[in-house]
Amino acid sequence: MTAAATWSTDGLPPERTPDAWSSKVSELHAAWVMSFPEPERFDVSARYRKLDKLTIGEFRTGRCAGRRPASGWSAEPLVGVLMNLSGRLVYRYIRGEEFVLEPGQLVIWDSETAHAFEAVEPHRELYLLLPRERVPQGLAEAAARANGAVPAGPGSGLLAIAAAQLRAITHELDQLSDAGLAIACQSFFDTLDSALTVPSERPSPRASLLLKVRQYIEDNLDDPGLCASSIAAAHGISVRTLHLVFADSGTTVNCWIRGRRLKACYRELSRARRMDTVTDVAFRWGFINVGHFSRTFKQAYGVTPSSVLAGARSQRSESASAK
Repeated sequence: MTAAATWSTDGLPPERTPDAWSSKVSELHAAWVMSFPEPERFDVSARYRKLDKLTIGEFRTGRCAGRRPASGWSAEPLVGVLMNLSGRLVYRYIRGEEFVLEPGQLVIWDSETAHAFEAVEPHRELYLLLPRERVPQGLAEAAARANGAVPAGPGSGLLAIAAAQLRAITHELDQLSDAGLAIACQSFFDTLDSALTVPSERPSPRASLLLKVRQYIEDNLDDPGLCASSIAAAHGISVRTLHLVFADSGTTVNCWIRGRRLKACYRELSRARRMDTVTDVAFRWGFINVGHFSRTFKQAYGVTPSSVLAGARSQRSESASAK
């Protein structure tokens, strides 16, 4: 299991603090070129955990600023989520737009549109960073649009729920297994994706159809024959219409089915019975190629299905020994 780590400038000579944080922020966030208005008074602490290419954690920093370097910025496109808990931050996009991130607000940013930031006062933030290819498509598109800050406090609906999930995950960094951390972060991304893509007004006929189709998929996940053709036939629509309905939500029907089946497999593997195998679980939820299932599972959650199963058996053995 990967472990949560802490880092701070406590005990460092003041003259070494800026360079130390500049190096650390490149490891934990992105390769910002840092500057400090009051370097002799700057201090920072970080608590974080890294799993595969996912990084999640918490910063407490003094006043500082960062800008995108002229070269060597990011080897692959990244999407970051930042929840501001205290203090104010100014963000600037590469096209020149600027906004202020107030406490209780959240921003989703893309490494290809981000340009600079400035903590104009000491602040505390929660953050999560992941390669764009592993983020829900709708959320990745929202990050690329560079729309600025969104409220995530009480009264903001799904955004408030997503913010609460992020707080809970960072609070439990020491207790979550690798698989638990991966699925908790995926659940957070799914909630945030829905918060930014589901309209708040009365749903359109196409949106209503999408809800019905998703429920149908949920009810038939264990059917190996579940596919676009069978779903379209069950709802009296063409396969083309079905694909258009899912395109509106930023994904495809096949990706949706695969994602729901993977989550069902994760739940079952984490509670598996003594005689269950990865093959049993994969077949039960419609995966007919175990090798492909294992690769897809690892890509989605950062851990293998066999490691989730082994962890479940280990916990069950420990519980039995304690009785």
